[in-house]
Amino acid sequence: MSSVAVDYKHLKVQAADDLDVMREVLQLFVVHSAQMLDELDRTTDEKQWKQLIHTLKGSARGIGAFDVAQAAAHAELFTLDKSKVEPLKQAFAAARTFITENPM
Repeated sequence: MSSVAVDYKHLKVQAADDLDVMREVLQLFVVHSAQMLDELDRTTDEKQWKQLIHTLKGSARGIGAFDVAQAAAHAELFTLDKSKVEPLKQAFAAARTFITENPM
């Protein structure tokens, strides 16, 4: 696990130092990731599973939530294995808490 749940230095580079963009991206990550995790719980479709996991992995990497990305990458190897969603949810919860407690 990373020492911080979200690497703001990484995000700062991705957002070209634009604080407003950083805030918006973090907010979108929290909202959309929560929605995707809910969809993962419900899906029985392999294609949807793969799309959701891949999207989560990419967005997590983009903002510097590397533990979320790592958990998603692991879950990506096990299509429709719902047991792989729990570590992903835990990593996301840590990222969401970090974002909430460390506002930009």
